[in-house]
Amino acid sequence: MISPCHTGMSYKERKAMIARFNALQIQAVAFDFDGVLADSVPIKDDALVALVEQEAPGRGPEARDLWNRTRGVFRRERIDMIFKEVLGVCLDGPSLDSRVADYRDRVYQRTLEAPAIAGTLDYFLSWPLIPSYIVSAAPQQEVVEIALGRDIHRYFRSILGGPEKKETLLAGLIQREQCEERELLFIGDSISDYRAAVTTGASFLGVVPSRGANPFPAEVRVVNDLTGLATIISDWWS
Repeated sequence: MISPCHTGMSYKERKAMIARFNALQIQAVAFDFDGVLADSVPIKDDALVALVEQEAPGRGPEARDLWNRTRGVFRRERIDMIFKEVLGVCLDGPSLDSRVADYRDRVYQRTLEAPAIAGTLDYFLSWPLIPSYIVSAAPQQEVVEIALGRDIHRYFRSILGGPEKKETLLAGLIQREQCEERELLFIGDSISDYRAAVTTGASFLGVVPSRGANPFPAEVRVVNDLTGLATIISDWWS
């Protein structure tokens, strides 16, 4: 995590930041990765459709629909489900491993190069005092590698992913930070992210791109991107 002494801030700016931090009730922030930190959801959607079309031409749209309805579920489970429910194919272990590896090969490099969601870097450079984490359903080692490749790993106290479920990871962060449940803010883009926050008692902010449908209940606060996130956090309980 970057110290405020190394962000180019003046003494007065750092002092003001620390005063704001001490007044906050949000004490840690966990970010999902795809759709929250990187605009990589379309990349992964298209890769899944291409994987299905390779085996069953014309079934891509049906597969995309189920894929969209299972966001936040581990990719291995999602791919297995799609082959069973859309293609009527029960994959054995090696066959499923092969499809999962194929999918990873299709998305890895493009995810490294995907544009950042607006506001992310501004937040990390201007508001470094709150501990930040990545909590993703993607395999942990892959998320770590992508964060390293995108040169954003420095902003996070830890980078977490599968096979642990998100609610387990969030509960662990609450213990690690020794904060109240609601003092951890989880930022996600899927209904499964929201459910993980509800299960653990964490606060939740939904990210819904302007081109997308809102999957969250009406009472959930949502944003199109992370522009102005520091202000949103500062005013969370207002």
